[in-house]
Amino acid sequence: MSIKSRSLAALLVGTAALLSPEGAQAMQAPRQSYDIPAQDLGDALRRAAALADIELYVSSQDIEGKRAPAVRGQLTPREAIEALLVGSGLTARFERRSVIIVSDAAVPAITAGDPAVIIVTGSRIAGAPAAAPVIDISAEDIRNAGHADLGEVARSLPQNFGGGQNPGIGSGQGVQNQNVNVNGASTFNLRGIGPNATLTLLNGTRFAYSGTQSVIDVSAIPTAAVERIEIVTDGASAVYGADAVAGVVNILLRKDYEGVTTSARIGGSTDGGNFQQQYNVVGGAKWSSGGFLATYDFFDNSEILARRRSYSATSNPLSTFYPDLKRHSVLLSGHQELASGLRAKADLIYKRGDMTSVLGLLVDRPIRTRGIVVHNEFETLGFAPTLEADLGADWSARISGFYGTDKTRGLTQNFTNDVARLSPRIFNNRSLSVEAGVDGPLFELPAGSVRLAAGGGWRSNHLNALIAGRAFAPTRENRYAYGELFVPLASPRQQLPLAHRASLTAAMRIEDYSDSGSIAVPKLGFVYAPSPEISLGISWGKSFKMPTLNQQYSGYTPVLLPVTGYGSMFPAGSTYIYLGGPNPEVGPERSENITLSATFRPSGRLQIVTSLFRIDYRDRVAPPFGSPLGILTNPLFANLVTFNPSPALLAAAIAGASDPLGNATSGPYDPANVIALIDGRDLNIASQRYEGADLSLRYRAPLGSQTLTLTASGTWLDSRQQLLPDLPVTDLAGTIFNSPHFRARGGASFGDERFSLASFVSFTGGVTDRRRAVPVKIASVTTLDLSARARIGTLGEISINTLNVFNAKPDRISVASPSDTPFDSTNYSAVGRFLGVTISHSW
Repeated sequence: MSIKSRSLAALLVGTAALLSPEGAQAMQAPRQSYDIPAQDLGDALRRAAALADIELYVSSQDIEGKRAPAVRGQLTPREAIEALLVGSGLTARFERRSVIIVSDAAVPAITAGDPAVIIVTGSRIAGAPAAAPVIDISAEDIRNAGHADLGEVARSLPQNFGGGQNPGIGSGQGVQNQNVNVNGASTFNLRGIGPNATLTLLNGTRFAYSGTQSVIDVSAIPTAAVERIEIVTDGASAVYGADAVAGVVNILLRKDYEGVTTSARIGGSTDGGNFQQQYNVVGGAKWSSGGFLATYDFFDNSEILARRRSYSATSNPLSTFYPDLKRHSVLLSGHQELASGLRAKADLIYKRGDMTSVLGLLVDRPIRTRGIVVHNEFETLGFAPTLEADLGADWSARISGFYGTDKTRGLTQNFTNDVARLSPRIFNNRSLSVEAGVDGPLFELPAGSVRLAAGGGWRSNHLNALIAGRAFAPTRENRYAYGELFVPLASPRQQLPLAHRASLTAAMRIEDYSDSGSIAVPKLGFVYAPSPEISLGISWGKSFKMPTLNQQYSGYTPVLLPVTGYGSMFPAGSTYIYLGGPNPEVGPERSENITLSATFRPSGRLQIVTSLFRIDYRDRVAPPFGSPLGILTNPLFANLVTFNPSPALLAAAIAGASDPLGNATSGPYDPANVIALIDGRDLNIASQRYEGADLSLRYRAPLGSQTLTLTASGTWLDSRQQLLPDLPVTDLAGTIFNSPHFRARGGASFGDERFSLASFVSFTGGVTDRRRAVPVKIASVTTLDLSARARIGTLGEISINTLNVFNAKPDRISVASPSDTPFDSTNYSAVGRFLGVTISHSW
């Protein structure tokens, strides 16, 4: 398109906006005070739209890498937004209570569709509206909440469960939470389905797994480098592949940064322990064709000892409720235009640190030490380059790669009567992948372009582990292809009655694994907005998760047991062999997800989002029973018992184990006395259902030069599990060491870039302890957080945070031994009241 044609198109669009009632209203809106500093264009536009009480629509691709100048003074909304767009190559079009931002080159096509709100997660097609709700957490939200790392961000979300692989998970907290955190990693665990059932991305890219649980350690990503976090609480394997059963978390980095900012933070728990030190440097530069960001972060927190907490009377006093943890993190991110229509990007992350925790350490008189001391060192490296090219006719291509490692090495000291038995531990993960894809329009409909995204790739994951003297080093490879289609059915331009906007999305993905064969998963989404104020969505799809390499390949254990408790059914002296542990024959876990949602935007200031969800999760990997006692005559498990096994079958079962045959009988192993072989190894047997509702609201209103923001979100969850079709259904949600039925968080913040006050209230519902004959109720916990932030002349910015102001404490629970943690650490924290101060300065 020629420059003359573009100018004429822009003039026509501008004239139409001026002549429209909505455009005229925006033009004639009263002037108000704007004080927006130079920053990322997307953030600046959001700020201006909130002040003007209008809704913002813009494609993320159009604003990527762009900066906005400072805008200050008494201005109309049009004047403010146009001032932000100077030199950006973008044009603003005002409609009723909304503004649409498009590229100058695309001005003639703006009537064909309606650009999407700034969301990049949940679809491969730029601009496709999400059919399921998206939780958006900005850098400002993280600062106002006083969170030191992304692990704290994750644990604050009502939709997230604190169990699984997170620091502070104690001993005796259920099999699903036991001994999984080997390196102080923090993870997202949406709906409490498991941290490896939530897919976590960095700038849309998978990074290397951490430890043994196929999870991503988000604490390796400095918060100072984060622009925002987008969370889709809906199955998305058809779009992103394995692990996206509960949803997808996409951590988006700052695109450009100019200057250098340093900050220092200290704080600690008022009950003792958890003394934190954090220091970071953020620097960057921007030029006409690119830019880069560099971040270094050092974090150190001391342990929380059991003796420092009032509810730890049953614990050994030197046990740790929270580990001693320190880490160094470096993140580099850059982008460069290599030629017209050709761009290169790259992200690099590096983390190094160590963790020390103590389980059941007790010193008696005379000095006799019993307990376990774990000290692990860890190192993470990830590099993700991307090349993007414009192909013409609004088509684009993208090829990306990733190489990363996550290494943990340590030593476990098991003390008995002052004698230490040393056990080295190694967990080395390596990931390598490459992916290519295209995105563009196929043809035009009255409502806009039908768009297609398609591509494929290859990925390899390798785990080299040494656990309790057992070594294994499996590799899993997979190849995949995907396609996604976006079909616009109605757009605002058409002015259809009761059809402001409507669209359909469909996706399909096929993956082929080296150890589990092929799997195909579909996804459908429908969005319908009868008016600009209301949008309805329905999303249906199937997702899957591969078993972890540890679940599949770490080896099983054979044990010889006496036949007891069966009377005279079996000859005296009879024995049986029980096989327990991981099973190389397990395959993918599968789910079917459906989400219904509604979004209400009665004004640009207020947004209310509600949704209903259901996840049917089947083929979950689990042991078929907890104990082999009584299994020989239980018809439910008849297919797992081989009576009168041949010596050859027994020899093969023993030879295939990773451990030698354990003997729990009083005599030697004699195949002639073995009357049965019980295969109790993990199987794809468990079925689970998760269902519930989410509700969130956000209200933003300008008050002079400041902004008042009110937020509230809550989730109700009901979940249950059945191991086999004829076994009883057991509750998950609302029981100890699982998600509570209800969690909520609400807050208010007031201020601007120079000064702000914020307050948040978090509620974690109670759970029931059913481990005894008489169930015990564990009380809910409510906490209040306060924070204040202010700029002090040229000295910089100071922030003060008080978390859990009233020092709410968890209830005590029954424990089996002094080494078990005496409270539910998956839902309630030992941190208690925390005071922190942060000072930062831009140079």
